[in-house]
Amino acid sequence: MTILKQRNKTGEVYAISEQLAHVNEALTVTVAKLRHENNHLRRKAQLKPHVRIITQSVAAARLLALWHCTGYMTGRKAAYSFGMSERTWYYARALCMVARIHDGVKFKTENPEEIERALAVAEQKCTFDPSLLELRLPLSKRPKRVR
Repeated sequence: MTILKQRNKTGEVYAISEQLAHVNEALTVTVAKLRHENNHLRRKAQLKPHVRIITQSVAAARLLALWHCTGYMTGRKAAYSFGMSERTWYYARALCMVARIHDGVKFKTENPEEIERALAVAEQKCTFDPSLLELRLPLSKRPKRVR
């Protein structure tokens, strides 16, 4: 009789373990789906390289314009002495050239409102077509995928 009781108990344990295995399988499939979706969303949320370059160049171009309007020199060496990196200066100058407020040598205007408006339009244009900015950079300063 004790053997029958043990069989009955092992049968219950087996049934419970089978139920747990089915629940575990369902959870494993759900976790795999969530991981896949999470990876997809993480890749989608990453900032694209050209958007990052444009964002940095807008901030740097505004800084160059501020220096220009206050009477500071805005050349590469002067900007480097103020703490701006060489690559950032080239990006800022390229955006100013897209905005048509810089001719590659000097600023064309002194009006801050006009500069701000032109930079906003240039940012929109470059976000839509990043090659506008990248093609105004020297070859050595272009992102590798554009060279």
